[in-house]
Amino acid sequence: MLFFVPAGGGFMKFTTVLMDADNTIFDFPLCEYNALKNTLINSGLEFNDYIYNSFSVINDRLWKKLEQNKTTRSELKIQRFRELTEKCFHGFGNATELAKEYVLQLSMQGILIDGAYDALEELSGLFDIYIITNGLKLVQRGRFARTSITRFIRKIYISEEIGYQKPMKVFFDYVLSDIPEKDKDKILVVGDSLTSDMQGGRNSGLTTCLYDPENLIEMPNNLCDYKIDTLLKIKDISLGDMI
Repeated sequence: MLFFVPAGGGFMKFTTVLMDADNTIFDFPLCEYNALKNTLINSGLEFNDYIYNSFSVINDRLWKKLEQNKTTRSELKIQRFRELTEKCFHGFGNATELAKEYVLQLSMQGILIDGAYDALEELSGLFDIYIITNGLKLVQRGRFARTSITRFIRKIYISEEIGYQKPMKVFFDYVLSDIPEKDKDKILVVGDSLTSDMQGGRNSGLTTCLYDPENLIEMPNNLCDYKIDTLLKIKDISLGDMI
């Protein structure tokens, strides 16, 4: 049965949204920048944009390896600082200690993308919103605790807690078994990553919506049913106002 929205004057196709966190709700580049800056400065090391950009490239590559089951979270946390110190500090610095400090610093960075709070406030009156994230437990729990958006979210599913990560089907199977909505046709996956969010949604037979505010991905794309540049357009999709 379709969900009726009295104020909107129509029926909603979806009742439930599974939404990514980083680069969908959180401004991850800014969170990452601040966390790395604090980590290095607190450790007596230099920080500049070259160092940040080097770390960002290393980090992105290792997270892609994690999605492909080619590394582990424990190895990722330390390896990114092994590579950073080798590239930028000639091996100087304790990678293990830097890794611990960085996780702590990142857990304090709950910076939202512009408009995310207002969008979640409105969307939460129309849909049940659940967070699906590959982030680390300490980081994600800490960041959400420093925002006021948890009132708009039914539950947060973190890969480190579940034991599997996006895009693995078993991750989505766990989430689907836990949420009240059992009709897959009424569930929408929203996120910024083709390889994690969109592929994971496809693996589980769910409708997918790419969040792409910079319009970097061309459509049609075989992993995406929809593409949006603002979160509020989730409402338009559900009302059938977007194709």
